[in-house]
Amino acid sequence: MAGRAEELRAISEAWAARQIVVITGEAGMGKSRLVAEALAVLDPAPATVLAGHARSHAPAPYDWVASALSGRDLGELGVPADALGWLTQRPDAPVRRFAPDTLLRVAVDAVRELTGPAPGGVIVVEDLHHLDPASLSLVAELATVPALLVVTSRPPTTAAFPSLAGRVLARLSGTARSVRRHLGPLNPAETGCVIEAAFGSAEYAEETQARTGGNPYWLTELIAAHRGDSPRSLAEAPLPSHVAAMATENLSGEDPAVIRLAHSAALLGAAEAIRSSPDDESVRRLVHLGLFELGPGGEPEFRYPLLREAVAATVLPGERAALLAGEPDTPLTTREREVLGRIAAGMTNQQVASSLGISVRTVTVHVSNLLRKTGSGSRTEAALWAVRRGLSG
Repeated sequence: MAGRAEELRAISEAWAARQIVVITGEAGMGKSRLVAEALAVLDPAPATVLAGHARSHAPAPYDWVASALSGRDLGELGVPADALGWLTQRPDAPVRRFAPDTLLRVAVDAVRELTGPAPGGVIVVEDLHHLDPASLSLVAELATVPALLVVTSRPPTTAAFPSLAGRVLARLSGTARSVRRHLGPLNPAETGCVIEAAFGSAEYAEETQARTGGNPYWLTELIAAHRGDSPRSLAEAPLPSHVAAMATENLSGEDPAVIRLAHSAALLGAAEAIRSSPDDESVRRLVHLGLFELGPGGEPEFRYPLLREAVAATVLPGERAALLAGEPDTPLTTREREVLGRIAAGMTNQQVASSLGISVRTVTVHVSNLLRKTGSGSRTEAALWAVRRGLSG
């Protein structure tokens, strides 16, 4: 895994000491893949791996237990069968109610017994941010089990139960047995390694890293969609429809005000959209959904250009026209005209940067502003806009 060697080594070392490993990072940073690759090379191989997760929608009490114990033979466990049936959400579980402390104790005892035989076991808690309160309380108690405990989570601010998730993460990270690692985005060099492995060339690494924000998931999706093309397609080709759909699926079912703000921000820029229609609650929601982030001064913006492209691509023509009609005719700066003319001439961002004596990142910012000002959803649309207005020469 490009850029993740230190984290893989940390999990391996934690296995030898039966520690707690907490891995955090935004969606798409490769947390689950990191854990899977680390488990595959543990030496000695664990006797048992209990891996579970919660439902991302409508989580139920003890979802993690039900997921981790699913399909296992639990007949020999020395815990009450009726309580175990309730915890594993079996359809034939008794109707009787159990005290929360009883269920918590039974769950911990079951996990302890299953991970006890030599050479020991591994407990994996995927997506702690989705867990229900009962499961979160259980995960906090699992820190007492003498096994390797690996927990992955997005930032607690995006959790189903933010305060409780934050407290549990703090508790897990604050013990002498804890190892905490945060997965950030890939840098241009790491992005280049991934591109080179797929295409045999690391060209357009800087442009692709800027477009995807170094998010490994979106980088992988672009590579899969453009395999057989050149690396240039990763940086400049319009987003494939399925990638745009995946990038915007979190907007499905959202309040119309939230969707409209996302659409307006994609076409006009977040700052202009919010000036036109201030809506702090919708901004907070878009941050929670992972589409927006807040800058140093608290100003919202799309996390990276790919998300803006994806949202812009989903705006229907009628809404696009209505949103753009509300924007004053913003003139292009001299530099923006120079960049636009070169885009229309078929230049790459690298070529534009070289011809103007500026950095690729600066070109990327100019391209983003051009897409906003011209109401374009892609470089191709911006080039056509320029040609129609005689700005391509």
